[in-house]
Amino acid sequence: MSASVVSARSLTARQASLIAAIASFTGSLLLGSAVARTFGEHLIRLDLLPHGTNPFEACIAAALAALGWATAAWRLGLPGSYTHALLGGWLGAFFALGGASVVQWRNAGFVMVGVMLTPLIGLGIAMGSIRLLYWMVDDFSRKTLPLFRITEIFMFGALSLAHGANAAQKSMALLVVAGFSISATGVPDNFSLPLWIRLVCSAAFAFGVLLGFTRTLKKMGFEIFRVDTLHSFTALAVSGSLVFVSTVMGLPLSPGQINSSSLLGAGAGHNPRKVRWGVVGEMMMNWFLTFPAAAALAWILVKVI
Repeated sequence: MSASVVSARSLTARQASLIAAIASFTGSLLLGSAVARTFGEHLIRLDLLPHGTNPFEACIAAALAALGWATAAWRLGLPGSYTHALLGGWLGAFFALGGASVVQWRNAGFVMVGVMLTPLIGLGIAMGSIRLLYWMVDDFSRKTLPLFRITEIFMFGALSLAHGANAAQKSMALLVVAGFSISATGVPDNFSLPLWIRLVCSAAFAFGVLLGFTRTLKKMGFEIFRVDTLHSFTALAVSGSLVFVSTVMGLPLSPGQINSSSLLGAGAGHNPRKVRWGVVGEMMMNWFLTFPAAAALAWILVKVI
């Protein structure tokens, strides 16, 4: 997420990571639980798991598959989607544990369509918006750029807030479901997030942001095209709006992916010839491979465990 503001030289990498960490912690702690409920209630049927089984195995397998794939993408400097990986791992693991009936395929299909379409929507809106912005700035004055830069920083904070709310809730759901034990009494009727889980996940998420993502930042901010203030402003405005609305609706998005596609749309809308499409192809391939690869890996892990 910080690639746009850092490469546009609105913030340093350290400033951006600090703002992102604080905002992500706040968002994950305070902004609801709709995404967690989608993971815990609407994608799987815990009550249909065989008697005596424990979803802890599936949760561990899903987490390991997602972390393994996301780490590989990070090592390659690609903005891999942890959301895609966790979705794939989640469904693959519970399919392996309890069979096809455990997965709510219709809901899973709706979620996957939303996850796939939202980046394309962000790309399209950003392409149109950047053309309008450049026309407006050229028509008035380049003196308006400092105003865009200040607004850009506030938008970065807002996106980080929404990012924390959406992304951290997936881990919260994983911890809650891992604690469910299937017995004769079934699973709890109420899916709720205890305060301690919110605090632990929020703190861990913020710490992860502080650790940095230099490789991904370099790939998105410097290797695809040269980002300026208006590119960053547009990408943050578009991606922040999409992530916030999706979080309220309970759609588990990949905020980093939405920001990447919006940034790409801003660059392509301004001057498509300056975009390094080979690098874009690498990113797209990684995004599309993530879901099936993580699902298969989680399935194997459950069978091995």
